[in-house]
This record gives sequence, structure tokens and C-alpha cells, in this order.
Amino acid sequence: MEHRQLFANMNAFIAVANTGSFSAAAKQLKLSQPSISRMVSELETQLGVRLLQRSTRKLSLTEAGVIYFEKAQKIQLDVIEAKQSVNAFKQTPSGTLRIGVPLHWVDLFIAPFISEFLDTYPDIQLEIVATDQHQDIVEDSLDVVLRVGDPKHVTYIAVPIKPVKLQLCASPSYLEKFGTPKTITQLNNHNCLTYAGMNHWQYLENNNLQQIKVSGNLDSNLVTVLISSAIQGLGVILLPDLILTTQIKNNELTVVMEKQSWSIKHTTIENMYVLYSDRKHLAAKTRVFIDFFKEKIIEN
Repeated sequence: MEHRQLFANMNAFIAVANTGSFSAAAKQLKLSQPSISRMVSELETQLGVRLLQRSTRKLSLTEAGVIYFEKAQKIQLDVIEAKQSVNAFKQTPSGTLRIGVPLHWVDLFIAPFISEFLDTYPDIQLEIVATDQHQDIVEDSLDVVLRVGDPKHVTYIAVPIKPVKLQLCASPSYLEKFGTPKTITQLNNHNCLTYAGMNHWQYLENNNLQQIKVSGNLDSNLVTVLISSAIQGLGVILLPDLILTTQIKNNELTVVMEKQSWSIKHTTIENMYVLYSDRKHLAAKTRVFIDFFKEKIIEN
């Protein structure tokens, strides 16, 4: 017998013992009287003892029934209290919230709002796991992952936050020294700084997807390294616009071929989104972080 059925049978027995009849127990549990009778009989078979003494006039507990009734009521109460404690946890934002986030995003989107978030939700303890490596909710024991990509290609629940566009950029000093590329083929004459070996840059030409294999003297799996190197005048970078906003605004980087639509082979970049595992059983701490984070990103 499965544990779920055993627990259901136990609840049926408790109802019968409390009400003194199968019919009253059936009414209490909103089941039929034959169902209650069958469930109690199944429980007695499972336990190997008789719990109820049946007669035409009344029901009474056997000696074993008295002992089992006392223990069963305690179990029932413990289960109810356990459920209530979990419900409170779900409804009240509390506990440790582990967030996986790309390294460069911490300074841009997380750090400026940490104090406000924790002041608003004082019962939450925040753990930030920052890396530009792939993060998985289950494998890395995370509650939320922030990511750039295509939500259609993930197995978890994905909430789009903001559209993302790849932009080709270089520093004013680099462009002054080496010239500004105005066509795709001219990139062959430039030092292209690549992310994690992704050197096949794709573009649309006459509604057809084309690609160019670029080369340069720096490849890194940290976007912070690429951005810093580009600002120093080392070469051209192709990265999401949302992490280049400040550098472009401060004239540290200049957008090149702004009207060109870009992508990178073997990766899809369409949205910035929040990733979590289960919509049905979403903890309050996770829900409030998603709402808070989404509002702050949309505002900026």
C-alpha cells in the first residue's frame, strides 16, 4: 500500500473514531459510507489488527484501536502543522535566496539595489553566485538564474525582462588609429575580441543569415575583460547592448554599423530573462525578487 493511501486510510479511521459512526465520518470527509468502511478495513489489513469493534448498535475502539488512535492523531496534527509552516514560508518572503548571475551584471543590475531589496524584505538572506559560466538551477542549488538568451530553449520557467540586441563596439582611440569598419568584410582587417571562442559572427544580408569568421589576439570567457580591453583600444567587441550602455553613454565605446543586426553562431541572444524552476510552488522569496528585479530593470 502506498504511503499516500495509508495516510488517507488513517484519516478515515480517525474520523470514524471521533464521530462514532461510518456515516458521520463519511459526511465529515465528503466521501461515501462504503468508501470509509473500505478504507478502515484496508487499514486493519495493513496493520494486521482489528481497530474497531463493530455491532449493530455502535462502534467502539479495540485495545489496539485506542493505542493506534492516540498515535494517529499526533501524526495527523504533525502533518497539519508541517503544512501550515510551509504555507507560511511560501506566503512570507523569508529564508536564503541563492541567485545565479553573469559576473558583469552584478555591478549593473544587482549591487545598486541590494540595500533597498534587503530593507524591503528583512527576513531574506541573499547569496549571489556571480560567474560568466553556464549556471543550472538544480545542479548549482540556485533559486533564480539571470541570463541572456532565448527563453524558448530552456527547460525551466523563463520570464523575459528586456529585449537584447548585440552591438559592435570599439573605443574612439581604436577607431581613430585603425579606421571605422563600414562593411562586414572590413572586419577581416580588424582585431576582433571574442567571447569564449565564439568567433563566428552572424548577420543578416538580404534577409539571409550570413556569417564571418573573425580573429584577434584576445579571447575570454569574462565579458569584463573584453569590455575593459576594448576601452583600452585593443580591438572590436560584439556584446549585448544592455551591458554596454554606460560605456557608450560615457563615450568610452562607440557603436559601429549600428543598423546591422547581429547574432553569434551556436548561441541565441534575444532577451534578458529570469529563470526559475517551478511556477506552481514558487516560494515567496523567489516571487518578490523576480518582481523587484523586473521593475528595476524596466525602469533603467
